[in-house]
Amino acid sequence: MAQFYRRTFLLGTTSLVLAAACGGKDNDPVASGAAGDVSVFGEGGTGEITFLIPVFPTGSRQDPTLVAGVPQRLPFIVADEIDNLREGAPASLDIRIEQAGELVAEATVAQRADGIITPYFALSIEFAAPGEYSASLPGFPDVAAVSFTVVDADQVPIPQVGDTIEPTVTPTIDDDQGVTPICTRAIPCPFHDVSHADVATNGRAMVLLVATPGFCQTDICGPVVDLLIDAADGRDDLDVIHAEVYVDPSDFATGGFPELTPIVQAADLPFEPVLFVIDGDGIVLARIDTTFDQSELAEAIALA
Repeated sequence: MAQFYRRTFLLGTTSLVLAAACGGKDNDPVASGAAGDVSVFGEGGTGEITFLIPVFPTGSRQDPTLVAGVPQRLPFIVADEIDNLREGAPASLDIRIEQAGELVAEATVAQRADGIITPYFALSIEFAAPGEYSASLPGFPDVAAVSFTVVDADQVPIPQVGDTIEPTVTPTIDDDQGVTPICTRAIPCPFHDVSHADVATNGRAMVLLVATPGFCQTDICGPVVDLLIDAADGRDDLDVIHAEVYVDPSDFATGGFPELTPIVQAADLPFEPVLFVIDGDGIVLARIDTTFDQSELAEAIALA
């Protein structure tokens, strides 16, 4: 994946999918994916669901990341013709998954919005086989279905539930490894005391968050570091690590593209934020991507 394309995805995942959902394939992914407010359509609107928007790579504009044979998480948001819905989003959505017109699964998915601005709906599903699928809202027949691609697991190097992550040096307060800053949060977070490489196999459970809070410019990625601070409070049995995405984000100011940090490269992450919950043997117990709220985060950490 080219660096500039990867930068687009890291900074503007939701802007990209919004543009794709509402603008069709004539939009250039680099131009439409520039970081910015997700509310790209102006002000006003009906408050009625007009678009179902995937907050994950569908395979049409970005390389697919959904794989068969392993539980997958598909987050969606909904929008009217102007903006994504917030207060007007329903408490739940019935989401139907089909392949070639045949029903694969249908589930009622609860809204998630605890501690974040934009509600989302995360469908958990395991696909039996790779192929082309679609997601639709049976309760809203006028809303266009979303097409997406599922591939074999060996085509996606991102660690899945049940995989391990290569022990990788992450910056700490005592050794920044050349990463400047080690935390782009306005007030640096408390999760830079230990390196992933030092605790990856120490027998303790771990939460690893890869995110760049200082560069979150959409209302979808949310205050994930702040959510983790609250969720990890009192969990002295866990090693909690936050790792930034860029070695030196000031390179953006001169028109360059910053080098990606070793953990981003080791886990082959094409987007952020990504949070892994890992057991004492180094096995990934849960992975939540792109958007998550306090309740889903708490459920994931409770597995450790």
